[in-house]
Amino acid sequence: MKRACRDGFKPSTLLVVGGGSHNQLWRQMLADVLQLELRFPREKESAALGAAFQAGAAVEALKQKCGGKVVSMDAYVLEQNIDIEEDVVRPTTDTRILNMYRDGRERHFRYSQL
Repeated sequence: MKRACRDGFKPSTLLVVGGGSHNQLWRQMLADVLQLELRFPREKESAALGAAFQAGAAVEALKQKCGGKVVSMDAYVLEQNIDIEEDVVRPTTDTRILNMYRDGRERHFRYSQL
């Protein structure tokens, strides 16, 4: 995420999939640490859905090489409809919690260097 942001990627919302995305505590922690609003697809197998979108995008890219309709991979993925939960998790603004995350991250990096 840091590298993507350094390269100009400025997300305001992140679509989160996978087993952990079903846990309310994990959802809030992720939103807090990333300082991003999180949204969640209704599809329970959304990781597989994402893989299918990537495969579809690759097929569209292959069509371009074979003289078919020209569609960029980005455009293909953005054209797909995803049913999204109404629940939106927003990051905390509580500085006590944010400081706790920062301190924990610093300890992790300090101890992982041993």
